[in-house]
Formats: sequence, C-alpha cells, structure tokens
Amino acid sequence: MRVRRLLLALLGASSTLLTACQDIAPRELGTSLLYVVGFIRTIAGERPIAIRLDRQACFTPQGRLNFRDASGLGVLVSSAPTRPWATRHYTYPANDGAPRGYLNLSGIASSYPVVRASTIITRARSTVIEGELDWTIGEPLGDFVADTTLSRLRVVGRFSAVAGCDG
Repeated sequence: MRVRRLLLALLGASSTLLTACQDIAPRELGTSLLYVVGFIRTIAGERPIAIRLDRQACFTPQGRLNFRDASGLGVLVSSAPTRPWATRHYTYPANDGAPRGYLNLSGIASSYPVVRASTIITRARSTVIEGELDWTIGEPLGDFVADTTLSRLRVVGRFSAVAGCDG
C-alpha cells in the first residue's frame, strides 16, 4: 500500500514538472525542422551539441527570423537581408546584403556567429517565409572572454516561418 502511494505521488510530481517545462517553452509558431550538430570547446573541454529547432519558426516586423526548440536549449537568429526577403538563394559571405545569423545556447555566455551560410528562400510573403538553411557556425562573439576558438556547429533543415515573433 505504501509503495502504491509513493508511486502515485512520484507520478503526480513528474507530470507537474513536465507541465511546468511546457509552460516556459516558447509558444508554437510556424514549422521548422532544423538540426544543430557539432561541438564547442570550452575551458572544461569539448562539449558536443545536438539540438532540434522544431518549436518555433517566426519572424519579426523587421524581418529577423527566429528558430527555437521546445526545451529552451537554444535560439537561432537570422538578421533580415538589406532588402526585404525575396525568393532567392542567399550566401554568406559572398552576396552583398546577405542576412547574417548567430546561435545562442542556454547556459553559455557567448553567441556563435555564422561563418558560412546558404539560405534558400522558396516563398516570401508578408505572412510567411519558407526555405532551407545550411549554415556553419562557430567562434564566440561578444564582450565575453572567448573560451573557445575552435567551435564548429552545422545547421541544416527546412522551415516555414510565420509573422509574429515576440521582439
């Protein structure tokens, strides 16, 4: 009887924790299936990274694309190109005015900027931007002392972002 009560209490506590995690997750917007895979080198050593950005694909009124995962591990951001988004193939660093981007990882005090990027936009409307990404990201950016110079992450996948990001 005590074992049964203990199991029921643990089950109730775990469902409460799962509900709490979903409460802090970003709201679902758009669709994406973007994978971030690679490693970062920190003072503590090499840290493998594997994130699936499939919770949120949206863009701000200024045209910045945001991609998030449900767990809050990371956010991938693409700035808007110098001209409004259009159906075309953007490459960085080759094209003038190409969008740039970065990845923020939870618990890491650095932003990892795009080193090389291929962004193919297949649809660009005022309410939706669709396309594919193939980016290489690395080397921290910002005011923090760089604890790594050899980080490399690859981002690949498809997305259909909708208007309505917060911020």
